[in-house]
Amino acid sequence: MSARLVFVLAVMVFASVVTSHRAVARDTEYERLSDSFATLSADPKLGALAPVQMDRARSALAALKEGSRGDRPHLAYIAERRIEIARLTAQAVAAEGERVGLQQENDRLQLEAARRDAAQARRELEQQRLQAQIRAEEAERLAREAEAARAENEQSTQAAEAARAEAAQARRLADAQAKAAALARKEAELANAGAAAAAPKAAPANRRMTLGESSFVAGQSTLSDAGSGRIGAAVDLINAAPGAKIRIEATAAGNRSLATARAQTIRDALIGAGVAANRIEAVGAAGKGKSGQVEIRLEGAD
Repeated sequence: MSARLVFVLAVMVFASVVTSHRAVARDTEYERLSDSFATLSADPKLGALAPVQMDRARSALAALKEGSRGDRPHLAYIAERRIEIARLTAQAVAAEGERVGLQQENDRLQLEAARRDAAQARRELEQQRLQAQIRAEEAERLAREAEAARAENEQSTQAAEAARAEAAQARRLADAQAKAAALARKEAELANAGAAAAAPKAAPANRRMTLGESSFVAGQSTLSDAGSGRIGAAVDLINAAPGAKIRIEATAAGNRSLATARAQTIRDALIGAGVAANRIEAVGAAGKGKSGQVEIRLEGAD
């Protein structure tokens, strides 16, 4: 065999080895990217969340597999970027889904908390109403006992009146014997009476109170903070005239039912503050052309 033939055979063997090595390198890069894509596709959480990006990555892998030797580095770069984009997109979609789920859970928990608070508020309101009813019944019992005591004392009062009449007779006899002194006292009394007549009369006590529209939540029968603050003043006014009846008159422009509800709210608040229910009358009127207000008026004896 000539030296030239040996050289040609050696060159052919070397070229074959280089080609085979490059083919193996190309196959290794494709296999690495293909395995990465397969892992992403099989992920139970991320595999189905970015279908458009997954299709693009699949197409890029197919282009890498079929691409020429000169284009393979570029195609491998494109395929790797497509797979990474698909992974990041799927992770973003998964994160958004978790965020939405957490928000829904938070909304559910807040709704449950609001329902529990509302139920607690209803129970407390019912308890307050029961307490107000108990106080009203106790006030009525005390009023009956007081009336019975006044009836028992009336006979004693009549006996005392008779005794006072006898004493007056005795005083008249004594006055007859001391006429001069009586005349002097009379003159003094006349002088005092003239001075009393000249003195200004005391102003009558205030017997009414008006609560304006601001005492209620707009369009509702619920007391506002300002209205709740005035209930104490109304109770003071009522306690200053323990024998008087209480009339509550409410108006609301064109809305009699609202006016009636507001009058009832004031009545319940007064009862809750200890005022006897049988003293209170509450009425409502539409009040055309008038702004909404509630008037608390005392009627009858103080």
